[in-house]
Amino acid sequence: MKTITICILVLSGILLISCSKHVFQTNGEAIYKTGRNSNGEKLLDRSNSRIKIVHNCKTCHGKNGDKMKSVSIKFSYLSNPNNFSIPYTDSLFFRFLDDDLKSDGTKANIGVIWKMNAKDKKDLLEYLKTL
Repeated sequence: MKTITICILVLSGILLISCSKHVFQTNGEAIYKTGRNSNGEKLLDRSNSRIKIVHNCKTCHGKNGDKMKSVSIKFSYLSNPNNFSIPYTDSLFFRFLDDDLKSDGTKANIGVIWKMNAKDKKDLLEYLKTL
């Protein structure tokens, strides 16, 4: 009986740990890594996105934002005038998220559309500045 009780306690502990939510340092980190804000809201606009299998930024851009070298999402890369004729600013990054437009105003056509409120966009950008 004692062995069964111990087994039940151990299994209960494992279940609790495996079902617990991962806690991120910031809302921006949660968005980048999960595609959801810290309230758990899904931010991918699946109905308007051509690419349906993506769930978060990390899927394509990797853990550090530079998995795809030609499309690094590190803000230090995006805002560098050596990389873009018109480097990204905060407002140009927000325009990219809202309108799918590159820093020079041309269509980005990335295939993934996000719906974020102003706070979520700001928080995501702040996180990208830490990469």
